[in-house]
Parts: sequence; structure tokens; C-alpha cells
Amino acid sequence: MSRSNKNSIKETFFFSDEKTYYRIKKYNRIFALIVAFFPMVMSIFDFYFPYFAVYMVCAVGIFSPYVVEQVFNIVILEEVRFLITFHTMLHSFFGKLFEFYRIYPWYDDILHILGGMLLTFIAIPIFYSIELNYSKLTRKGLRLKVDIDTFNFVNTAGVMWEIAEFVADIIFVDVPGYRLAQEGSLFDTMTDLIENNIGALIAIFLFWQFMKSDMGKKLNRDELMKKLT
Repeated sequence: MSRSNKNSIKETFFFSDEKTYYRIKKYNRIFALIVAFFPMVMSIFDFYFPYFAVYMVCAVGIFSPYVVEQVFNIVILEEVRFLITFHTMLHSFFGKLFEFYRIYPWYDDILHILGGMLLTFIAIPIFYSIELNYSKLTRKGLRLKVDIDTFNFVNTAGVMWEIAEFVADIIFVDVPGYRLAQEGSLFDTMTDLIENNIGALIAIFLFWQFMKSDMGKKLNRDELMKKLT
């Protein structure tokens, strides 16, 4: 897709008017700046390198969609940008800065389910767009292929995350006050991956329900999906 075509998309997944698109785009950037840099600034006053490293990784994650758009010429929907920043906020602000991971044992489980949903909402529009542009499959075959590709993407990302946690535990295990990300347990790793899959299945279901809803048809979301790649 040419750069001019990409820039001609002035709508979001739920809103088709240009004014709303620019408003959401503006708020997304302000939200991203706050979530990316506020934890790093706050951590300077009570510096703890493992947490500071996490905040830096979170900042990279928040701004990575902008890099992906430029490098791969793929449109990232504004709703997806918001979800990336929001999920990062749950991890960095509440999980680390306000220590929800330590206070609430179930908090990590909720985030892994939401993480599976987030990864699905990142991947499924892109895979669907590719199939709409290049696939010759039937409608049912196209949807099945998109579902499988998305599910595989979520699982691959989940495995990479668990590897990152494993490496972080090895590096920081002797640092005073460090809480093991995997709690030294295979049970924690496996439940994390299962929860990612649960989130992915929920998000896949929600995506297709919206696409076939009256609102999805009225806004012609198939045409928007096709323009993303």
C-alpha cells in the first residue's frame, strides 16, 4: 500500500469521522508520553535498576507501533495504540510502581489474560488485512487461516515473554528485593501460557462478533481492514 493511501485513513475501528480520528490520535500520544516516562521519572527518586529496566522496556513497547508503521508500512489502529499503552500502564504503574504484583496474587493472572487479548487485537487486523488483499480462499477458509495465524502469533509472543522473564530472573536473582518473575516455578510459566491462550480465544470471538454486527457492517469494517496493509 502506498504511503499516500496509508495517510488517507482518517478513521478508527469504531469511529469513521475524521474529527474523532484526530481527537483520539492526539489523546493517544499524550497518554503514551505519560505512561512511558512518568514511571521512569518517579523511579529516579527511589532508584532500583531492575524496575528502571522494566520501565525502559515498557516505553519501547509503547512507541514500537510507530516504528512498525514506518518500517513495514502497516497502519496500526488508534484503538490498538490505546490498548498497548493501557496494558503497559497496568504493568508499569500498578504492577511495579504501586506493587500490585506483590499485594494481589491474582493480578498477574488477569494481566496475562488481558495480554493474550491485546496481542490478538494487534495481530488479527493485520492478518485479516493481508488475507483480504491477497487470499483466494473462501470466506470460511479465510477466517480459519486468520484465526490460526493469530493464535500462533499470541503463543509465540507468549513463549518469548516467558523466556524474557526466565533470563531476567537469572540476571537479577541475587539483587536484593528482586521478586522472581516466574517465582522459580514451572507451574507459573504454564499457567501464564494458558491464560494467554484464554485471552486470545476471547478476543478472537469478540473481533468476529463485531465484524458481523450491524455496526460493523454499517461502518464497512472489511474495507478498513483491507486498507491496513
